[in-house]
Amino acid sequence: MPTRRAFLGTLAAAACAPEGRPGDSAAGNADDPETLPPITPNDEFYTVAISAWQPDEAWLAAWSLRLTTPEGGDHALSLDALRAMPTTEQERSISCIGSTTGRFTGNAIWTVLAFGDLLDSVGIATQAKYIRFTSGDGYSTTLPMSDVDEGLSLALAMNGEDLPAGHGAPVRALVPGRYGMKNPKWIERIDLVEEWEAGTWEARGWSDSAEYQVASWFIKPDAYATVAPDGGYIHGIAFAGEAGISKVELSDDQGKTWFEAEIVYPGGPGVWTIWRAVWVPPAAGEYTLVVRATAADGRVQAYTEVYDADLDGFEGFDQRTFVAT
Repeated sequence: MPTRRAFLGTLAAAACAPEGRPGDSAAGNADDPETLPPITPNDEFYTVAISAWQPDEAWLAAWSLRLTTPEGGDHALSLDALRAMPTTEQERSISCIGSTTGRFTGNAIWTVLAFGDLLDSVGIATQAKYIRFTSGDGYSTTLPMSDVDEGLSLALAMNGEDLPAGHGAPVRALVPGRYGMKNPKWIERIDLVEEWEAGTWEARGWSDSAEYQVASWFIKPDAYATVAPDGGYIHGIAFAGEAGISKVELSDDQGKTWFEAEIVYPGGPGVWTIWRAVWVPPAAGEYTLVVRATAADGRVQAYTEVYDADLDGFEGFDQRTFVAT
């Protein structure tokens, strides 16, 4: 019988909703090595439906960012003021903590304002230990101030466009090393505080730190696609947060033996890895393949749970069944 934590995990996984990027159900073909695009288009980047709230024109027109400190500082910043600060472009992937499939991970080129630069521009020097974000829909989460040194940023644009409404307009957080629940959208208030406070997902039992696990997934072809006797291409992604990925392996015999996939887009720290492999079936029939990744820091993905029992990111193998003709 599933525990309450497993039930919560099922609900959260259902909330992760991709807007597009369907799989390819055509048969694998050894002559068709087309790989996956490294950058996810804005309209295909996954979203999470935790509430029905969406920013409307009136809210966006009236928006300003309130920034407070425990020393009594209280600042209101317009979007124009943020855009006037120094920004850079940054490639970064985000993955949903409640997902067990790769359809809930995306990679984009973000235009970002480093959080440390924001504090410097406003003239804030504080002894605060934590950063609490509050979003327009009431969502909240708290991060340690040490994340500023790790590259915490505010995103103002996505793939060369102003941040889309569904992806956090006008400002969202980008937090290295932490699942999407720690990258809040529609930010309207930032409080630099001395005490940690449970946020929206944390109060529901999810991980306080939400640090990325080592993960890998199949993307195409779809389950039960046919594969010719001489083999066909299988494509997927892997991600381990800031660690990066050094190796991806597949097995067609329930993990008894493994063969290595080709890494076609290495990504690097904070960016997903795209892999592909030619699988040659041993004989005709149905085969369930599993995939595992090794992070550049030496961690090897392991099959430790059938669902996200600890609500800290899925620790298991993605699997997909194919039909060998």
